[in-house]
This record gives sequence, C-alpha cells and structure tokens, in this order.
Amino acid sequence: MKENKFLYAVRLFACLAVITIHTRFPGYFGQVMDSLARFAVPYFFAVSGRFLLTSSDESVSYIRSKTCKSLNKLLKITGLVYFVHLLFSFVVHVSSHVPVSKWFSSKFNISELIVFLLYNSGKFIYDGSYTFDHMWYLFALIYVYVLIIIFARLLRKWYKALIGILLFFLFFGEALQTYYPIRPFGINICTWYIMRNWLFVGMPFVLIGILFSDYIRKRIDTLSEEKKNLWCKKTRLPAICGLIIGGISTVIETNIYGKKEVFIGSLVMVVSILFLSECRMPTDKYLWKIGKEASSNIYYFHVLIIAVIDIMAQNGIIGAPSMWFKPLLVMAICVILFYFIPAIIKKRIKTPSST
Repeated sequence: MKENKFLYAVRLFACLAVITIHTRFPGYFGQVMDSLARFAVPYFFAVSGRFLLTSSDESVSYIRSKTCKSLNKLLKITGLVYFVHLLFSFVVHVSSHVPVSKWFSSKFNISELIVFLLYNSGKFIYDGSYTFDHMWYLFALIYVYVLIIIFARLLRKWYKALIGILLFFLFFGEALQTYYPIRPFGINICTWYIMRNWLFVGMPFVLIGILFSDYIRKRIDTLSEEKKNLWCKKTRLPAICGLIIGGISTVIETNIYGKKEVFIGSLVMVVSILFLSECRMPTDKYLWKIGKEASSNIYYFHVLIIAVIDIMAQNGIIGAPSMWFKPLLVMAICVILFYFIPAIIKKRIKTPSST
C-alpha cells in the first residue's frame, strides 16, 4: 500500500464515513449516509488482506512469517488503543464518583468475557463513557490473522469456498433479523454483534483481499506496461459503475430491510474500490496524505472526541451542537488533531528557529 495513493484517500473517506455512523446526521439523509458508510469496515478488512501476502511465494512458512509480522504489529497497536480507551473510561467513571470496584466489575465479568471472546464486543471494549464498540475491528483482525497462521497450509485451498459460505451466512443471518428473528445461544439475532464479528465480516473480507491480491499478482503484474495501461482503461469504467451501483443498492436495501451492519451493496462497493485501486486513478495531492498520516488515528480515537463533546455539552461547558453540525465538527477536530497539529510539530522539529 506504500505507493497506492488512491487507497489512502479512500481510507480517509472511510474513516470519516464511520463518524457518520457514530454521530448521525438527522432524518432520511442521516439514514442514507449511515447505510453508505457501512462499506468502511469491510473495506479495512479487505485492504488488510490485499497487502498481507504480496509475494508469489505460496509456501506455508512464508504465509506464517508474513502473517506473524502483521500480527505482532497489530497486537502493539491494539494494546495501545485499548489502554487509551480503558484509561479514558476509568477517568470518566471515577470523576463521576463511581467506585473503582463497581467500574471494574461492570466491565470485567464472565458474561462480558464470553461476549468479547465470541463476538469481539461487550463491555470489555466499550461502556457508558463511550458507547461504541468500534475496537471490535482490531480484535476481529487478530482472530483472522491467528486462524490464517494456524490453517496456512489450507489457506488457498479453502479461501474461495470460505468466502462464499461465510458471505452466504452473513446475508442469510441479516435476512433472519428482518423476517424471522431467532435467538441463537439465547441472544436475539438482531443484536448487532451476532452477525458483525470476526467470523461473518472479518474473515470473508480479509480473504477477499487475499484473493484479489493473488489475482493481481498472477494476472496483471505479469503484463507488459502497455497491456497494463489497456487493462486499466478497460477496468476503470466498470469499476466506477460497480461503485455507483453498490451505493444505490445499499440505499435500496436500507429502504426495504432497514438498518444492517453490512449490505450486499457494501460488498459490491468494496470489490469495486479494490479494482479501482489498480487502475491508476488520479488522486488529490492532499487527501491521500491526510489518509496516510491520520486515518488510522481518526478511526481509533474519534469515539473519544464524540464522548468529550457530549460530556462538555452535558456539563454546560459548550452548547449542544446540532445534529447537522456535530458530525462535521467531529470530522474537523479529528483532521486537525491527527494531521495538521502533528504536521506542524514535525515541520518545526525539522526546521528549528534560529537563535
């Protein structure tokens, strides 16, 4: 991904889109934006798979060594992000005069541990101080990497079938949410994390990324430069059409089935973006830089910014922002905090003022 500016730009838009899920615009417009934004996390998983195995070496040792390297990096990131959120939760609850023992027992107990281990959700990773379990993505990716390491020998024998099977159960389960809400393990299937977890979202979309990587390496990277340019020209328009069709399908599905975690249109959008990323799309010189430098932190920490704004509004420090303004405010703060301020600091460090 080091040189793919288009994917960095899309990653920025995806992270900003997630903000519109967690602090929605009002009315029907907010519903549409929420549904369109559902491509974002599947896209993150797919890109992780796209750049997980980049060599033509298909040996078990290569797969395991590359995945272990990515896993080690992911574990460090997850540990840091989790610690920051845990510290924030602790400070908020203690400052609200909640006993430490009560805070601890409400988060860390057997029932919450089961939900966390099975579904990457629960109060292990969220509570009343910030009400979104967005960190599920990091833990789900850890699960996927561990399973790839364990089943490395079978990865390319199974991955096409697994993609089809898991996506079938994802969309079948979402259909049950609408038409026949069963209760697996005593939990209503309409509960958000039953279908949105490492198994039904994380695994298939990472495998889609790996499958796409194999396709590009075997079919496209072997072409001459002239044939690559021809492939880009032929692929660009269908991929753009796929992106548009995926977006329209997502809105239609929302109107018919209501709110879902992942739509069929989301899948079409993700696959279309992957193809566009290989078509040498023109990219704004600023957007991709912001995406490269700031998008990860925007995703990891935007819920804390939302929480701080809510706390300040509840305590009368600021006026409560309108539903139209709040998502834009959070986006602006995120970009300033995670891109412009670090950029200014880096610039001053590189060019210290003369004395």
